[in-house]
Amino acid sequence: MGLDIEAVAFDIDGTLYSEWGFYISVFPFVLTHFPLMNAFRKVRVEIRKYQEEHPNEVQEDFFDFQAGLLSVHLKKDKESVKQELKASIYDGWKSLFSKIKPHKYAFEVISELKKRNFKIALLSDFVTEQKGNVWGILPFCDVSVSSENVGALKPSRFPFIALSKELNIPCEKILYVGNSMKYDVKGAKSVGMKTALIHSKWFFKPKSKDVDIYFSDYRQLLKALL
Repeated sequence: MGLDIEAVAFDIDGTLYSEWGFYISVFPFVLTHFPLMNAFRKVRVEIRKYQEEHPNEVQEDFFDFQAGLLSVHLKKDKESVKQELKASIYDGWKSLFSKIKPHKYAFEVISELKKRNFKIALLSDFVTEQKGNVWGILPFCDVSVSSENVGALKPSRFPFIALSKELNIPCEKILYVGNSMKYDVKGAKSVGMKTALIHSKWFFKPKSKDVDIYFSDYRQLLKALL
């Protein structure tokens, strides 16, 4: 395809591993922690709505901001909610992710891209530490960015700008790989990045002019870049 890029950045959740595999693994947790998970889902929607209404704002302490919103739903004080969230999800899911397998060929393709002198990066809405060494992929990365640490969730432009600054590479020279048109493609395109969208072999997503590369197998991504 001949995209003029110097770096390839990856979303993690649903991009480096199957969403379905995650849903199956997390289902028992959801059943036993339903009030927390239901509130957490609603709060993430509220945060993104707030960001749409305040597009130039980032949270200096995103975790405190998030806990404040959760405390309203759960009717608990903010500090106890913050501790519960950390223990149950941010730290509690570490063992869960250790059992999830990445997409076939993801490791091999990223390793090959690194050998071909592309800068490699991660940009996720959750902290990278939650996934350990990201199935061996983290050591290949020049940069790892969490939108929570930046202070705004995707598709806010701020995490993508932070990614560009950390890499010291202009946005237009970065390919961002994700699984969501709504969050990954929209956010990356808003700052001028190239985009690649992973999709299911069985449920192809309608083509969009905002997506430069579609792929269902990581080998297809590698072929498109070389």
